[in-house]
Amino acid sequence: MANKLFHISTAVVLVVLLVLLTDPFMLWMPAQAQTAVLLGAAILACLWAGFVMYESANDEREMLHKMHAGRVAYLSGIAVLTLALIFQGLAHDIDPWVSSALAAMVISKLVARLYLEHYR
Repeated sequence: MANKLFHISTAVVLVVLLVLLTDPFMLWMPAQAQTAVLLGAAILACLWAGFVMYESANDEREMLHKMHAGRVAYLSGIAVLTLALIFQGLAHDIDPWVSSALAAMVISKLVARLYLEHYR
């Protein structure tokens, strides 16, 4: 139970920091504060990636839940990046990081799928 609370609290703090980085309330954030928030978000993103990499399933039901959670996360990322690409395209100001992230998600999914089907 403590492990789940740690995962949840890490995700919540990461999302809060990411929202602060977007400056939703049009507050001017000093450069030092922005750097601190950016550093905190980067550290928490790496910590979260560690959780994802080392999570394991003990039975088929847990494996199915893990698989569905991964699929929902992947499709959510694809949807958000595609919407960002559409809105930025309509504004004629496409950020190359959005299209790069979308391409990285699609290519990494394809490569992982082909590798796992062929070598496992």
